Amino acid sequence: MDLTGKDNWLEAQYSVLGSILISPEVAPMVVRSLSEGDFYGTCKTVYKAMRQLFAGEKPIDPVSVIGILGKEYQDFVVQLMEITPTAANIAQYIALCREQAQMRGLKDIAQKITDAKKPEEIRGLFDKASALMVTKAGAQITTMADALREFFDDQQHPPEYLTWAIGALNTILFAEHGDFIVIGGAPSAGKTALALQCAWHFAQKDKCGFFSLETKHKKVFARQVSTLAKISMGDIKRHTISNDDWTRLCTMSGDISGRNLELIDASEYTVDDIRAVTMMQGYKIIFIDYLQLLRSSGANRVEQVTSISLSLHAMAQSLGVTVIALSQLSRTPKEQRGKLPDMSSLRESGQIEQDADIIMLLSLKDQNNRDGQRILQIAKNKEGTRPDMVLDFDGATQTFTKAKGDGSAQGKYVADGKKARARKSAPECEQITMLPDDTPVPF
Repeated sequence: MDLTGKDNWLEAQYSVLGSILISPEVAPMVVRSLSEGDFYGTCKTVYKAMRQLFAGEKPIDPVSVIGILGKEYQDFVVQLMEITPTAANIAQYIALCREQAQMRGLKDIAQKITDAKKPEEIRGLFDKASALMVTKAGAQITTMADALREFFDDQQHPPEYLTWAIGALNTILFAEHGDFIVIGGAPSAGKTALALQCAWHFAQKDKCGFFSLETKHKKVFARQVSTLAKISMGDIKRHTISNDDWTRLCTMSGDISGRNLELIDASEYTVDDIRAVTMMQGYKIIFIDYLQLLRSSGANRVEQVTSISLSLHAMAQSLGVTVIALSQLSRTPKEQRGKLPDMSSLRESGQIEQDADIIMLLSLKDQNNRDGQRILQIAKNKEGTRPDMVLDFDGATQTFTKAKGDGSAQGKYVADGKKARARKSAPECEQITMLPDDTPVPF
C-alpha cells in the first residue's frame, strides 16, 4: 500500500475507528497511542466522541457513539463497521494513522514555510515541525521473562559508554546516549573550558554541537585553539602568536578541520530551538552553555528554569541524544564560604537535580587562587559512586588534567566501584463519504 496519499490516511482512520466499533477492547490501545490531531474531518469528530465515552468509562458501541453525535452520523458509523473486516491488525492501523497524520502535518508546515514572509515565522514553523517528528509512542510493557532475556543478551556484549577527556572519569561515569548531564560551577570556575575539552574529545566518535548562549563562536573557538595547540590565550588575544606556535597550529589544522564538532551561536534560543537544530544537524551529543540563559515561559525564574530542565531531560530521552548542560551555581553565603557546593547550589531550581542522570560540580580548591587547582565533585551519579577529584588547571591554555598524586577518586572507586562495571499492512478498503463541513458537531 502506498503510504503517502491522503486516501491512505483516510483508510487508516476508517480502520482504526471501525476496529473500535467492532472490538471495543482495542480502545485503550488506540487512546494511548493516538491523539485527536491524528484524525481530521468527520473521523476526528467520531474519535472525539469515542474518547469521551472512554474517559467516562462507558461502553463504546454504535448506539452510544450515535447517541453523542446525533442521527446525522448514523450512516457514517455503520459504514465504518462494514468496511472493517477485523480488528486483528489494529497495531498496523494505528501505526499507519500516526505516520500519515505526521506526513500531512509536515507537508502543511513545508507549504507555510514556503509562503512565510519573515524569519520569525519560519523559526516558529521549525519548532512545530520538530515537535511533530517526536511521535507519541504506545506503552512499552516488558515481562520479567523478556527483561531477563534482554539482560543476558546485553551481558554478552562489551558495554559502550562515553569516554571522557579526563580519563579517570571513565571508571566512574557510565554515561550513555539519552542521558541528561549537568556541569555546575560558579563564574570563572572553568566549566566552559572543561565542557570544550570534553566536546573535543567526544567529537572523535560522535557528531557534537556546542550551543553557546553567552559567547560568540569566534571567542569559543579561540579558547579551543589555545587548549589544542597549547598557545597562550594572552598571545591569541594580543595577536602575538610566535612562529613556533603558528607552526604547531598549522600541523594540527587537518585534525581541527576534520573534527566532528560544530559551534552554534545560540543567544535567545529556547529548548525548541535547540531541539530543531539538533535534529537538523544530526548531533548525538550537545553542550549548552549555559542552561539558565535559555528562554522559557513562566511566572518567575524558578518556573522558567524548572520548565527548561524538564524539557531538556525529555529531549535527551526522546531523541536519544546526550545533553550536557552547564549551570551556574548560587552565590555561597558568607557563613558557608570555604565549604564545597552541593546540588542545592544549582541556581534557581531544584528540578535540575531531580532530572539529571549525572551532576558534576566544579569549584576552586583555593578561593583566593583563580589559576589554582579545582575540585570536581561527582554530586549525582545514578549508576556509580560519587567521589571528588582534584584537577590541575592551566589558565594560559584553558586545560584541565587530573592532579598527579591525587588518588581520592580512584581509591574510592577501587573500594566500591568494581560492583558497578556493566549496567548495565492494512487491508484495502473503499473510501466512504465524509459528512459535509456544516454537519452539527456536539462539542
